[in-house]
Amino acid sequence: MSFLKNAGLRALGTAAMAAVALAGCGGSANDKLPLIRATVSIKSVSQQGACESIPVKLVPKELIGKANKYANDKMMVVMVTMAGPTDENGAPMCNGTGETLPMAPGNWEFSAPLASGSSTCLRNIQNDGDLVIALVDGVEGCSTNGNGNGAAAPAEGEAPVDALAPAEGEQPADAADTAPPAG
Repeated sequence: MSFLKNAGLRALGTAAMAAVALAGCGGSANDKLPLIRATVSIKSVSQQGACESIPVKLVPKELIGKANKYANDKMMVVMVTMAGPTDENGAPMCNGTGETLPMAPGNWEFSAPLASGSSTCLRNIQNDGDLVIALVDGVEGCSTNGNGNGAAAPAEGEAPVDALAPAEGEQPADAADTAPPAG
């Protein structure tokens, strides 16, 4: 009979410990905060006709505000699977898109090794902010529209914006060399 007493006490003790553990799982205010994920889009020149996955490193520079308890607040790497190459204006280009793990809000640095060198940009990640990071080979920084200049994507039927073209009413830097002779 002493065996049953001890087994009964053990079962009671186990049940009590489980109840205490479950009571502690009630959650916190941070559980209700949204999980923030960014979308990383890459456009890079093909290397010898192949398109390989590209690692994008995300480094928190300054965390701002409160985050869901499942949000990452440390350096992480997202592998972006590339497709192609496709012929874009005579250049063989690889394109890919990937999604980050949940991120804590704040300023994050995104960097990736592209064909023309390392592409890096800093973005303030917030739940209601711009969560599309576009890294374009040969263009500094990141944008949301894939053309690398940070401008809004053109409306349907409009010509795309050229980041290197002079603004309306301005002359190119070498206008003296290209302007027709006076008179």
